[in-house]
Amino acid sequence: MKKLNIAALFIQFLGMIFFINGIFQLRLYTVADKIILIRNQFHFQKQKNWNKLFPTNEDVLNFWPSVYIWIFFALLIGVLYIAYLNWKSKLSSINTILLAIALYVLLRLKFFRKEIFSAFFRPIRVLLSDDLATQCLIEGVIFTVIGVSIIYLSANSKLFTLSGETIES
Repeated sequence: MKKLNIAALFIQFLGMIFFINGIFQLRLYTVADKIILIRNQFHFQKQKNWNKLFPTNEDVLNFWPSVYIWIFFALLIGVLYIAYLNWKSKLSSINTILLAIALYVLLRLKFFRKEIFSAFFRPIRVLLSDDLATQCLIEGVIFTVIGVSIIYLSANSKLFTLSGETIES
């Protein structure tokens, strides 16, 4: 019989926050030159650089949505990964559904877009490098690896199978 495990659910939630932030930071790394240009310069200041990175007005309007869509892709990949691990570990599918709902709420509250979680680690990444691209690469790789590891351990560890925390469904 499948079991609902609250402790594994909370650990998977934390792992998914790391994973989604990691994927988002890796996406920011791939477009760091555009982000630097948008943050530091205006359209009329460096026309040559602006035209090189944003040839048409539609490119400017579509830039941020094309970056933010990766948060949703990371959410889908993570939920599918957790669903597989929970199925393999004989945890309830309710774990996956509750996790997906909680992450969707965070997504709607723009938790990932505002980089709230990354703000806690910003002083560390600034110490490692002055370049935004390098900072995003380092943070993205570390967060993604930590997230995947936490998610894997939450479903495969015997630490979270205490009888008091499990509810038979």
